[in-house]
Amino acid sequence: MIHNHIIIHESEMDSSLHKELPALLAMAHDRSEEGRLLLAGKLSEVFINPLASLTHKEETLVAKLIEDLITHENVSVRQALISEFAKAVQAPREIAVRIAQGPIEIARDILMINENLSDDDLIMITKTKPSDHALAIASRASISEAVADALMTTGSLQIMSLVAENLGAHLSPHAVEVMVEAARLSSVLQKPILARPELTADSAMRLFWWVEKDLRRATMERFGYGPGRLEAALDQAVEEKLKAHIFESGSDEAMLVLADWLEERDALTTKLIPPMLRMGHYRLFNITLSRLNRLDLSLIDVMTEKAESRMLVALCRALAIDKGAFISIFLMARGGRPDEQVVHPRELSVAVQTFDRLTPVMAEAMVQSWRVDPSDVYRIADAAQATVDQA
Repeated sequence: MIHNHIIIHESEMDSSLHKELPALLAMAHDRSEEGRLLLAGKLSEVFINPLASLTHKEETLVAKLIEDLITHENVSVRQALISEFAKAVQAPREIAVRIAQGPIEIARDILMINENLSDDDLIMITKTKPSDHALAIASRASISEAVADALMTTGSLQIMSLVAENLGAHLSPHAVEVMVEAARLSSVLQKPILARPELTADSAMRLFWWVEKDLRRATMERFGYGPGRLEAALDQAVEEKLKAHIFESGSDEAMLVLADWLEERDALTTKLIPPMLRMGHYRLFNITLSRLNRLDLSLIDVMTEKAESRMLVALCRALAIDKGAFISIFLMARGGRPDEQVVHPRELSVAVQTFDRLTPVMAEAMVQSWRVDPSDVYRIADAAQATVDQA
């Protein structure tokens, strides 16, 4: 407990602190622990006294001295100061606002508990103070829609998560939409926002395919979507997911994670191949061929980059891809090769002729032979490369 040896008469604090400033500054130069405790007591008294009318300059000075004590002093001084301010947790609004704008160590309890702070006060503090202040506000027992909207503007996933988990928070449609958008890329938000009473069926559907299977199941039980709506939402989610990772399209690590995401949702199919190629997802294309044909990715890389076109034909034919889709795939896949990316008409003609001659059963037999013994692939690739080198 701080022992305050300086007695302040109410009449001396009814206008300003200018008469007290020299004493405060003198205390600030006393580096002994007793002196620091004395200063802490004086500062807390100034901030908490309802008759202290502080100018902006004076309030800034006192706040700076408090911050210095909290930042640079030992544990006993910091705890003593914090303990003094904790006594004012239910202070009148003017004092509460003053404390709430101070360092978070003295402001936290006021921000979390004080009921005299208005929505305007909380919104102002959210917008003007560091995120620690907003985190404390997000933990209040009751939060209005206006305050929740202000907390959304911080963009902090931690703050959004606290608000979503806070059953005393009231969320506007705007706040729900902000959280739904953020939850697509942040798993920490997904469970709490899907449990919110304000969540509508439409908003939940926009998030449905972005969450894990257990959360999808719970959402389905709550809203009962039909299959047609689920399929349409999945198509949209996949398109947005591909676009979101376009700048990582050359990264094997990122594309393998993306492939896992698609596969978990049964979306890694031949239907997806043309749109992924149109976006330039060549690594994802190879990964898709690898998984659908059950061949090593390194082998698929050789087939698509170095070997002759009949191997790509066999891979597509074994997956029952029709002729029109194959031609589109063949032309677009050329963009992923390291050499010249323009398809020669003769190359396309040979690929189409091979496609016509090769039945799905024959193609599957070829792919099966490559699973057992891939040496034929490497031999053909080496021969093709030798031909290119000689040319």
